[in-house]
Amino acid sequence: MIEILLLGLVMAAGTWFGGWWVVPLLAAIWSWWRGRAAWRAGFAAAVAWGALLGLTIPSAALWRLAPRLGGIIGLPGWAMLLIPPLFAFLVAWSAARAFQGLKPLLGVRALRGARFRD
Repeated sequence: MIEILLLGLVMAAGTWFGGWWVVPLLAAIWSWWRGRAAWRAGFAAAVAWGALLGLTIPSAALWRLAPRLGGIIGLPGWAMLLIPPLFAFLVAWSAARAFQGLKPLLGVRALRGARFRD
């Protein structure tokens, strides 16, 4: 759990300073380094974006815009606030999962217990 929260903190900082594209990059790096399940990277990204949304929502126009967007789509306004964390989850999960699938093709070995030979 602590690992997910730390990854979420790094993803939140990366998003704040670098933009949304940092999330898949960090998810792929984390997947390579730790070799964990991709859903953990997605959950960390959703927590990070949920926290960022919670910090900015009182001063952002999204709070006033969410009910209007929900009315257009036919959903309640609070459901519109779930879309950004869901997007972050899907982006991070797909990047981590794709990189896990590419590891055997690239010949990337796990860091734990592997000796690198030329």
